[in-house]
Amino acid sequence: MLYPQNVLRMISDKNYRKLTKKIKDSCLLALPQSAVKILELSKDPDNGPQEFSAAIATDLGLTSQILKFVNSSYFGFRHKITTIPMALSLVYGRTIKNFILWNAVFALLPNPKCGQFDLRKICQDALRRGIFAKIIASHIPDIDPDEMLLNAMFQDMALPILVQTWPAEYADILTRKQNEGKRLSELEQSVFGWTHAVAGAFLVDEWGFGDEFSACIENHLAPDFNFNANTATIEQIRNTIVGISSFLPSVMDSEWDKDEADLFFQGYSRLHRPTMPRPDDLFEQTDQQITEMSEVVHLEEIPKSLVEFHKEYVTRIGV
Repeated sequence: MLYPQNVLRMISDKNYRKLTKKIKDSCLLALPQSAVKILELSKDPDNGPQEFSAAIATDLGLTSQILKFVNSSYFGFRHKITTIPMALSLVYGRTIKNFILWNAVFALLPNPKCGQFDLRKICQDALRRGIFAKIIASHIPDIDPDEMLLNAMFQDMALPILVQTWPAEYADILTRKQNEGKRLSELEQSVFGWTHAVAGAFLVDEWGFGDEFSACIENHLAPDFNFNANTATIEQIRNTIVGISSFLPSVMDSEWDKDEADLFFQGYSRLHRPTMPRPDDLFEQTDQQITEMSEVVHLEEIPKSLVEFHKEYVTRIGV
């Protein structure tokens, strides 16, 4: 089964201008200066702990958050970490960068009251998809797991802004999604002429995350699975990793939609390497890391694990 290409980014210039103007008019696009500086530093591989420490030291609130992060049970250091240089020497720099950007971006997002929409659930889905993408990427040469973590986490982060900006339209879309069983992006395309993937790509581009990052977010709704894993480009693999993460069940779902599960396994089979874990092992690893990280970023426990979703799916299809 192939993903329906008609909901790919078919957007007119007029609709795109309307979308981006509305976003600019309705929300604060500016990231905190400390996050902007960290993002700039991370683009130069020559920058190390000294440069990052100097940038973090200018923000006392951020310093406190990072020290709490590295002293959490997630890392399990035996001795308390008391300074940023010490933290950066013990925790890989990109892990700190991802933590800073996660906090900065999601702190900007509104929590509009609209039907079943809940920002906390968006954050839970984001964490699940990000961790899953990082684990997958760790088994594929030349793919940066930490970059895939951010790409997958941020794929839907435009939704809170869109729901706040078009509350009536999204209330109807969310109701139709539940009643008609259609994908959110398909309904967005029919109502607006664009999807949240286009809006997300615009936002991360405005924030300076880079062209590859924004392209990966824009393409996540319709990944191209028609490639040979041995000859695939880095771009194809990146898009596929984020794409299949979008087919994971949401924390708001009661069961894993069969069509989306089928698409997930189709994409997973394209990426598969001998070193990759089996799907049930992959889901178990993801669930375990989600539980650990949820405590660190103060998210509620996810009600249903990927392992449970997978077992129910296998039972339904009779494997």
